[in-house]
Amino acid sequence: MSCPRVSVVIPAYNSWPLLEICLRKLGEQTLPHDQYEVIVVDDAGSDKTSTEVEQLARRVGFSMRCIRHQVNAGPGAARNTGIQASSAEVVALVDADTEPYSTWLEEGLKAIEGFDVAEGYTEIGSEELITPFTHQTQNVSPGGFPTCNMFLRRSVFREVGLFDTRFYDPATRIHFREDTELALRIIERGLGITFAEHARVVHRPLSPSWKRPIRLAMRYRHDRLLRQLHPQICGEWHDVYEILGRRFKRLRQKLYWSYLGGLAAMGVLALSSLPVWPAAVWTVGCFLAIWGLHVRAMGRRAISLQGLTAAPLAAVVPFVFAWSVAAGVRLHPSSQRGGRSTERSEAT
Repeated sequence: MSCPRVSVVIPAYNSWPLLEICLRKLGEQTLPHDQYEVIVVDDAGSDKTSTEVEQLARRVGFSMRCIRHQVNAGPGAARNTGIQASSAEVVALVDADTEPYSTWLEEGLKAIEGFDVAEGYTEIGSEELITPFTHQTQNVSPGGFPTCNMFLRRSVFREVGLFDTRFYDPATRIHFREDTELALRIIERGLGITFAEHARVVHRPLSPSWKRPIRLAMRYRHDRLLRQLHPQICGEWHDVYEILGRRFKRLRQKLYWSYLGGLAAMGVLALSSLPVWPAAVWTVGCFLAIWGLHVRAMGRRAISLQGLTAAPLAAVVPFVFAWSVAAGVRLHPSSQRGGRSTERSEAT
């Protein structure tokens, strides 16, 4: 059997219903089936992913297999396993909860010609399902680098290494920034990156839960490691918001700290018998801005009863964020700056 042109790597953790949709979409690709392979890495989940993938592999017309981790190690480690097991010169990364267009692989291979990396176009889909308690991923312009839709040449991994698995906290099963960190290494090496506008996947909102915004705020524990590894450029390539044509760097974090600072100032002023209203006005302004960030993806529906349910969220999440930053000091001490995860061995 000839070597495929592209290897699709999918990390999975207790996500079989969504993964099944993704795999069926991969079976509808316009790229001939003998030109791609699919590798699913079951990251020690408790569902039936491994069994179901093995059964489905017998019925599909393309090469597909599942590798199971014995210990949960996070999506970065799962992707590393898949990359090391792959055989094509181009690796396509996609998430288990995405739905690739039928032309996804074909367009991705076209886009990466002459480049080392192609980041794909990720749309939300089902935008009416977005609430303050869902999570959705969108990448419609260059510079986001989400690994739910990215094409990389194998030579990239040989030059910069694999995903750094320290961006996963096994105690809480929280991961963050491993895709950004890999992209920053690629940028620092001066490799060629392009945006594949026609290599599209749909990443629908995850089911709503009051726990979801709290979990998302807990992810910032990994920002410390990102700054340690890339102190010069990390602020240029993540958490940049474009509002009314202007770019705001690390806007969410700045608002969280400003809100907490305003509350602290109100307490100090009250204890000192000084006027509290200046700090109160500042704090309310920050609160409204934080609320706006949590509902902005809802569009016009933000001004509704559903949108107003984000008000308590806007008041609580900054405290969770601050706690997460403190946890990052313990999780990523400064001594880690020069180190690298053992999982970042080179791809063969």
